[in-house]
Amino acid sequence: MRGLDGRWVLVGAGVVRPAVAYELRAEEESLDAVIAGTRMPLDDMVRRWLAGEVLGAEAVLVPASGLVLEVARDAAFRESGTAQVEWFSGEGVLESAAEPFGGRIVSTPAGHHLVLSEPVAWAQPYSAEDGDVRLRLDDGDTRIADTVHLLGDRLRRTVSVVTDEMYLDRLVYDYARG
Repeated sequence: MRGLDGRWVLVGAGVVRPAVAYELRAEEESLDAVIAGTRMPLDDMVRRWLAGEVLGAEAVLVPASGLVLEVARDAAFRESGTAQVEWFSGEGVLESAAEPFGGRIVSTPAGHHLVLSEPVAWAQPYSAEDGDVRLRLDDGDTRIADTVHLLGDRLRRTVSVVTDEMYLDRLVYDYARG
């Protein structure tokens, strides 16, 4: 968590939705995903995407503003403000503008994960057995991993989303100290 605490203001945002082809493995009656010419089992694609691995193109960030992320020393965070950027709400709905929420940051060997103070009522409860990637939301249809890390003097937030085990979204936000 070192260095993440403080007040951060949104300075950039980008989206990537990689083209994914699906091919049936006849001998096993299961699907493989093909992204940017790389074939992998569908479960591997989901796991790797939620872990933040770049599969294909990276998001191109454009200037954005209006949102503030405050991280306390005890790993609590809260957001405020408005920004016209694509955003997955606390309930996992894709919105055309930011819907600030608060929670806490859980650190694992895989990184720093933003989770809600309490999971959404219809979603899976948080568990220490979730592995290294802590999901902000897992409601059976949509899984969201929301991570932050320092990138030079910026805070990079990456929201990786898998819907229906097949559709990928990644929203990337850069914040500067403010």
